[in-house]
Amino acid sequence: MLIILSLLAITNTTQPGDTMATDYSYSDIVLRRIAFGSCHSRGAFLKQKQRMSSDIANANNSTIWDTMFMSLQPQTFLWTGDAIYAPANIKGDTPLDVLRNEYHQMLHNKTMGYTQFLQEIGGAGGIHGTWDDHDYGGNDRGHELTEKEKRRNAYLEFLDVPRYSPRWQRDGMYSSIEFGDDDGVVRVIFLDTRWHREKYCIPSVAANRYIPFGSLVACVTRWFTAALNLPYILPLWTECTENKELLGQKQWTWLEEQLKESNASMHIIVSSIQVLTTNPVIESWSHFPSERIRLLTLLNNVPGLVILSGDVHYAEIASTNTQQQQLTATNQGGILEVTSSGLTHSCDEPFYGSLCKPILDTFSAHHPEKGNNVMDVESYYTGKNFGSIDIDWMLKTFHVRVHDVTGNVVLSTRTCDMTAVANMTEKEISEVLKCIDGHLLPLLRKTIEFLSGMTVMLVIVYLIRRTKKVKSKRD
Repeated sequence: MLIILSLLAITNTTQPGDTMATDYSYSDIVLRRIAFGSCHSRGAFLKQKQRMSSDIANANNSTIWDTMFMSLQPQTFLWTGDAIYAPANIKGDTPLDVLRNEYHQMLHNKTMGYTQFLQEIGGAGGIHGTWDDHDYGGNDRGHELTEKEKRRNAYLEFLDVPRYSPRWQRDGMYSSIEFGDDDGVVRVIFLDTRWHREKYCIPSVAANRYIPFGSLVACVTRWFTAALNLPYILPLWTECTENKELLGQKQWTWLEEQLKESNASMHIIVSSIQVLTTNPVIESWSHFPSERIRLLTLLNNVPGLVILSGDVHYAEIASTNTQQQQLTATNQGGILEVTSSGLTHSCDEPFYGSLCKPILDTFSAHHPEKGNNVMDVESYYTGKNFGSIDIDWMLKTFHVRVHDVTGNVVLSTRTCDMTAVANMTEKEISEVLKCIDGHLLPLLRKTIEFLSGMTVMLVIVYLIRRTKKVKSKRD
């Protein structure tokens, strides 16, 4: 059955030898609704099932995939990373056979719900995506991970990518697809933020099997790097600079061509890690400043643009829009990003989960002011979630929303215009809010000044007492 659906799914798609720049073109599908999401752990799902919580996803034995299909009836689904996780007993990088087993479980273990979802959506616009660190095979890993080609092939098999696709020969998981024809085209561009990515200024220890709570340590070192502005103050010989690579030149050239030759009315850029966040704790483009500016410059005049991301185990709306001195959740005059992360687990569930909301509240400068169109609340959501995009071709507009496990909308953008472009100046792009901002440097300076002052005072006191002792001995 899955084989038949897969054959149906690639009907009317780009074939070998076609001159189209995208890997696939579903020219017969007028795209009106998209679903997207990230971070699906079989282990987290099984724990949730055992707890039999009050969530509807457990109460009636349905899954988030059932809720997603019933509430949205999407024409396609986009993975924004982390389709699988290694079992909890696996320490360090995930062996290839373990990755393949997790993919097999996703495809064939009917209790998780993905099998049925795949059958229901497979004959329409199919399922597409890119990976992040866990389906790549190592927490926080980048270019240093071994067996990348074999890991790529395992992921492409999971997505059932046809063997004629050029993706099987690419150094990375980047790809593109188009839906629609004439003036109703949507182009989706998936980026690979792992294959070529260099190490952080302070290399992450998240995948180090010998360091307890390596992920938490990595969060602290990323914050330390940003808070002390290390890429801008350390000498070049430390290899901690603002010019570290993220995509690699081949992928940059490919991305430039994808955007240059596109005639699409709407463009969706999928990055597994966040682009616009000011939160220094997490992995993001903000830790690669020159690459981020290059991306924003490239996207600056792309019409009908939205960035989708995953990775962080919460949902969020971010924007560069500074019209009227406030951020707004629309693509008019700025670049908009919507994150949906946590299909099976969220950031407030672990033992350190109570820190999630305070951190998001502390590093919130990228949040649109009153940007959540659902209610006057924060522009983030920390429960399990999935995302959707609704497209109105009559009005040439779209909305991006985030849903909870019951299908209710918890975050939403305002109306986004397909004809709108960010159109930021070079200065405005360079001033887009960053996470590497040296926010601890003033405190550090004051601390040093205080300690220096105290040291001087102690030395003076010591000298005075020493002088008195010497004088008393003479007397």
